[in-house]
Amino acid sequence: MKLIIILIVIVVLAIGGGGVWFFMFRDVDAPVEEVVEMPPDPIFVALEPLSMHVLRGGGVRKYIVLNMTLEMRDEEARALAENKMPKLRDVFIGSMNEYYSNLPSLEDSVNVTAVKKRLIEASTKAIGDGRVTGVLIQSVFERDGG
Repeated sequence: MKLIIILIVIVVLAIGGGGVWFFMFRDVDAPVEEVVEMPPDPIFVALEPLSMHVLRGGGVRKYIVLNMTLEMRDEEARALAENKMPKLRDVFIGSMNEYYSNLPSLEDSVNVTAVKKRLIEASTKAIGDGRVTGVLIQSVFERDGG
């Protein structure tokens, strides 16, 4: 019986000592690990190649094919883009035709940064603001039309 009482006293003292150490002697200023929330996986919509003829002076001056993928905000935006794909393609072609019609020279190659910006703006017209978060240009093919 004395042995059981001694064991209980030792256990109580050990738990008490651990509690004192935890609350009194631990380093309060120690860096606390922050939980970093990972962003959701990106959602992509692949588009069929977008081909355009650049017309100037009554004829085809350049032929351009863009292979691209749209990065979407969420699943709802992806579903909307897939349902409105004909409208998206239409505004993309219209925007690219306007862009190339207003270029002072067709001698330079495709300005990918400007094209991406225009396509994001055009997507806003087709499916609403913020649904397309990025345009990934995978390849560009250019050929003089002459």
